[in-house]
Amino acid sequence: MWKKSKVTDQSAAGQAGIRKKSKVPGVMITQFQEELPEGMSTPDFTRKPIALTIQEGKVAIFRAIVVGTPTPTVTWSRANGEIVFHPEVCIQKYDEASHEHTLEFPKVAPEDADTYKCFANNEHGRAVCTVVLNVIALGFSKTKELQKVQTEDTTDFRNKLKKRNADGTREEKPMEPEERVWEILLSADKKDYETICVEHGITDFRGMLKKLTEMKKEREEEIAEFVSHINTLKHIEVNDDDCATIELDMDLKDPSSKIFLYKDGVMVPFTKEDCDGQKHSLKQVGKKFVFTIKGLGKDDAGLYSVDVGGCNVFSTNLKAPDVEFAVKIQEVKAEERQDAMFQCVLTAPYDELKWFGKKAPLSNGEKFEISVSEDRLIHSLIIRDCAPLDAGIYAAVAGVKSCNAWLIVEADKDPKGKKGERKSTMAGGANSEELAKIAKEQQERYDKEMAEKIEKAKQAQAEREAAEAAAKVEAEAAKKEAAEAKAAAKAAAKAEAKAKKAEKIAAARAAKEEAARRRAGLGEGEAGADGGAGALEELEEQEELEEQEELEEQEELEEQEGQEELEQQEGQEKMDLMTNLMKMSAEGGTAADGAGGADGAEEGEGGAEGAAKGKRKKKRAGQLVPDTVIDPGVHFHAGLSDCKAIMGEAAELECKVSSEECKGIWYKDGEEIKTDMEGITITQEGSFHRLKIHKVTEEFGGKYKFEADGRKTEAMIVVEDPPRFVAEDLETFKTPVTVKKGHKATFKLPFVGRDPIKVQWYLEGEELSDDSNIKIEHTEGCSRLLLTKLQRKDSGEVKIKLKNEFGAVEALSQLIVLDKPTPPMGPLEIVEASSSVIDFKWRPPKDSGGCKIDNYILERNQIGHHGRRYCYRIRVETEMGTSELMETEDIQAGTKAYPGQPSAPKVVSAFKDCINLTWSPPSNTGGTSILGYNLEKRKKGSNLWGLVNPPEEMIRSGKLCPVKDVVEGMEYEFRVAAINNSGAGEFSVPSEFVFARDPKKPPGKAIDFKVTDSTYTTLSLSWTKPKDIEGEEDEAKGYFVEVRPAENTDWDRCNTNAITMTVIATNEGGEGLPQELDNYILAMPPPVRPRFTDAKIKSFMIVRAGNSARFNINFEASPWPEVTWLKDGVPVSKKVTISNAEGMSQLLIPSAERSDTGIYTIVVKNIVGQESFSIEIRVTDEPKPPGPVDLDENVPGTVTISWTASPDEKKDDRLHYMVTKRDSHKRQWQTVADLIFNNKFTACNIMPGREYQFRVYAKNDMGSSKPSESPKWLIQAKKEKFTVTLPESKPCDLQCAPKFIMPLKMHAAPQGYECYMSCAIKGDPTPHVTWYRNNISLNTNTNYFISNTCGVCSLLILRVGSKDSGEYKIAAENPLGRAECSTKLTVRE
Repeated sequence: MWKKSKVTDQSAAGQAGIRKKSKVPGVMITQFQEELPEGMSTPDFTRKPIALTIQEGKVAIFRAIVVGTPTPTVTWSRANGEIVFHPEVCIQKYDEASHEHTLEFPKVAPEDADTYKCFANNEHGRAVCTVVLNVIALGFSKTKELQKVQTEDTTDFRNKLKKRNADGTREEKPMEPEERVWEILLSADKKDYETICVEHGITDFRGMLKKLTEMKKEREEEIAEFVSHINTLKHIEVNDDDCATIELDMDLKDPSSKIFLYKDGVMVPFTKEDCDGQKHSLKQVGKKFVFTIKGLGKDDAGLYSVDVGGCNVFSTNLKAPDVEFAVKIQEVKAEERQDAMFQCVLTAPYDELKWFGKKAPLSNGEKFEISVSEDRLIHSLIIRDCAPLDAGIYAAVAGVKSCNAWLIVEADKDPKGKKGERKSTMAGGANSEELAKIAKEQQERYDKEMAEKIEKAKQAQAEREAAEAAAKVEAEAAKKEAAEAKAAAKAAAKAEAKAKKAEKIAAARAAKEEAARRRAGLGEGEAGADGGAGALEELEEQEELEEQEELEEQEELEEQEGQEELEQQEGQEKMDLMTNLMKMSAEGGTAADGAGGADGAEEGEGGAEGAAKGKRKKKRAGQLVPDTVIDPGVHFHAGLSDCKAIMGEAAELECKVSSEECKGIWYKDGEEIKTDMEGITITQEGSFHRLKIHKVTEEFGGKYKFEADGRKTEAMIVVEDPPRFVAEDLETFKTPVTVKKGHKATFKLPFVGRDPIKVQWYLEGEELSDDSNIKIEHTEGCSRLLLTKLQRKDSGEVKIKLKNEFGAVEALSQLIVLDKPTPPMGPLEIVEASSSVIDFKWRPPKDSGGCKIDNYILERNQIGHHGRRYCYRIRVETEMGTSELMETEDIQAGTKAYPGQPSAPKVVSAFKDCINLTWSPPSNTGGTSILGYNLEKRKKGSNLWGLVNPPEEMIRSGKLCPVKDVVEGMEYEFRVAAINNSGAGEFSVPSEFVFARDPKKPPGKAIDFKVTDSTYTTLSLSWTKPKDIEGEEDEAKGYFVEVRPAENTDWDRCNTNAITMTVIATNEGGEGLPQELDNYILAMPPPVRPRFTDAKIKSFMIVRAGNSARFNINFEASPWPEVTWLKDGVPVSKKVTISNAEGMSQLLIPSAERSDTGIYTIVVKNIVGQESFSIEIRVTDEPKPPGPVDLDENVPGTVTISWTASPDEKKDDRLHYMVTKRDSHKRQWQTVADLIFNNKFTACNIMPGREYQFRVYAKNDMGSSKPSESPKWLIQAKKEKFTVTLPESKPCDLQCAPKFIMPLKMHAAPQGYECYMSCAIKGDPTPHVTWYRNNISLNTNTNYFISNTCGVCSLLILRVGSKDSGEYKIAAENPLGRAECSTKLTVRE
């Protein structure tokens, strides 16, 4: 059984975990919930990874299999650092067939040795296990040595990056390529490392990562000197307004630190404000820094670096491809619910074109479709289903170039407000043939330019090679000449030396002959002859030695020349190695391979030469990197891919090799597949090899392999058997089923697929189940649905859905239930009701019953015997029967029905002798057609209307009616009445007054148009009346003010968005030209830095545990600020409820616990600044009493009280103790000590013979606990003989008049607090005391507490009010005299 234990830390956000042990040893499971939903389970390992100890350079693979519902997500991590997922370093894979997760190291290295963890997570829990990878490192490795060549100067690169002047600026010089690469890598994202390495020719990926990690650590230490925290670093982005921005969010330790901007190592000047004349600018808002580069061009490309003080913080690369817009995007006008297209053509192929919509980047999705032509020149953006909100400015950005255009969406003028139907047409989009023609021209021009550049490059390469060859020939000729001169000098010296030697030998021989003659003639001189012969032998030996020395000297000279040549060749080889290591080999070979070949050549020749000459050293011969490339043999251009095959259908595997002549062998599960195997066809077309299975069955599933020339590729064929339908059965099922009401309908559809298959039936989207009228039958390979007692409302879409482990499929059909039609729909519309004709119309029925309407049946009923009123009944007739009737109201025939009122006449134009009017006919024609109109006029100020047209001549039309009977300068109004067969109807509403005069000129533009004030909902504007220019601009009589949002083109009402405004002056001559504001206006109050408006804000709050804690704070800020609450410096938990309203924020802890104690800080921040305030909230409760109390006497006359601490002492740092005592002499409890923060106290003045008892209380901010009592304490007193000597008494007279021993003091008390006055009086007999306020006795006033104890007189006022202020006096009186004392009481507000 699994053991459960609570986890103190949190396993998921806001969730406490329960740890469990797995059945697999070494696996720990954390469950996030107490109880799991039915059918759900936490992750677990059925196979965990096994520890590996493996040799360096081999393949290491960790394998794991996990289970859980829902399916867990598997991730890997390592103890030291992070795992770098790269095809050459580490690969994470998942095999769907075996459900196996693997972590593979293709060539394991010593730095891969570590402890790894495998995590399996789902929403219900997490499982984790650890595994160790040990790597056995090998000895000397030539590859490592070559890698050192590439990375040995990294330290020098770091030192170069650090070279700075005294003020923190860099040295003014362009960056070297090595510096540039490392600076790019230091600021790049991990996902971009591979791309950067390929771009700059770095092949040692592991070495780069190792050195980069070291450099990053050093850089972080340097940054920490100037910057305390960095949140966001955004690489350079090109916007749609030809600007580029670099964003950093950092907290500077010293706000006065200097910030520098460099481009390719050269400082770039910039301004702190956004000025039009400056290309580079820096804008700072709080901790956010934004660099802007305006007017982008090709010269702006380069590496931009941001330095703070003397440290590089961030670097980003701006690329400027050589591309421009041949055809820019154009403005598009689209109707609502129509698609819109923008298109542009570039001058060169480009893949990374970006689209922006209303300043926001766009991406492919349901709303936007981004496409590019095959030649990568024509780029398109399609906006689907345009709505008015989609209107705005759209832009295309290619490198540093951009273009933009408006999208205008015309809204549907549907008065009912219904959403219109989707339109299939496309708005915008230029002529595709024309664009293709332009693109072709640009492609030809681009190809021509590229060919010219390639030709120039070839010429430059040929010239460079010719110059190098000439220089080499000259160097060899000079070397040969020097060698010949040296050889000639040697030969001359050697000949001279030989001549001298020959002379010496000749002299020695002559001496020898002379000695021989003397010995022969005289028989003497033997010694001399021997001496001559010895001299001759010595000369001969010396000659041989000299010849040997000359030979050795010549060999050494030749060896020295060979060594010089070897050193020169090795230097060239090293340069070649560095060059090759900085280039990626496109043919699969590396510089390391070339180096190895060179070493082999060296060893071979060295060995041969060593055999020939034992003393001569080895010489290097041949090139270090051979010019010829060894044929790697056949390799795969495209390998096999895993395939999911459907049972009964065809499946195909395909791969492509590098050679068309290559033959290969196919294998299935390790066994060779013969070409004549039934059901399989193997073909080869050029370099493509294919294996086709004509009809897949279960036995065809497995692992397939293709092998050619020692190379192989593998793939899995997984056979699936999802549910599916036979085509003929499906077509039959799709045929709609039509039945009559009350009958039954049957739907039946066979299917195939692997069991178990879940079958579901739906009617109009609602799933069906067995019922009294519904019956579902399932048999093997077939399902049947029977619907009985059908009604018209049951008509609709019938759907069957099949699902198994391999997939799901659906089929649709229609059910049509026929029934009688519903009655016709009203209301009845009377077209004409004359004495001879009644013409009316109605609407068709709401439901025709599924049949075509044959005709309508009308019945008429005459109301009354002699009347002319009629009633009609109307029915609908179809093949299913006749509908219920619709009965009309009574219709009166032959009565006079006058027309209604036309619209008020509208003035089209006015002149001094003519006024042109127009109006609309009445909506109510009285049942007959309109014959004409009567028009009347009236002067302003008059009550008489006069007919304009003669009584016998009606005005036939109201489209345009001129009125010429007018007097110049007079003001008129007009009204009109319609006439039909019954006569003239009522007159319309009068028109507006109009002067009979020639048209005036429209006024000019308003002057000095500006905004005087703004809030979130209002804008205050002011302007000056336009000038009155005779003959050009007349006086303005009024003004129209128009507004529009910044992103819209239509002038309309104002709202809270940024708006632009115009004012238009108007008079009788029309409207003048609009006067616009220069810039957009943001509808908001002036910026205000956040500040708290409460006069007094408490900074400390005590809350009882279990109660709610609520804290309100008011503030003001503009624009709307961002409000953040923190607890002890971190965001508050989800338990705390934050409510923000206008100018107010509330923090609420619903049920406070002791763990909620802390310092809560509110941070109010906007673009102007920020403000914060902190409050300490202490959650506590009445403490529990302390433990048992012990008493001990360490010093006579004292007692030490000790007790066990209260259980709440560790939870409450403000908890303390209070000690009280009681003795047998005074039976009242007295406090002897308070604010004790330890568990011991010593009480003094303990009297022998008295019995003592002590109580200890625990106290905190909420109050005191119940006491813990000590046992009784008694020290027995030693009894001695007691004697009393009484003194002699003398008679004494103590009588005296009253006298104040201690007078009253002045008092000043706060309102609402208590006030205590006292004084001391002596007198005998005891005086009578009376208190007065403002000379009014207080002895009988119950609002004052008066006491007199042993001559101490006191007056107590419990709650001082303003009425208690004044003069207080006390009078003491006895038979011997009277005494008074007074004071004043001041009450403070």
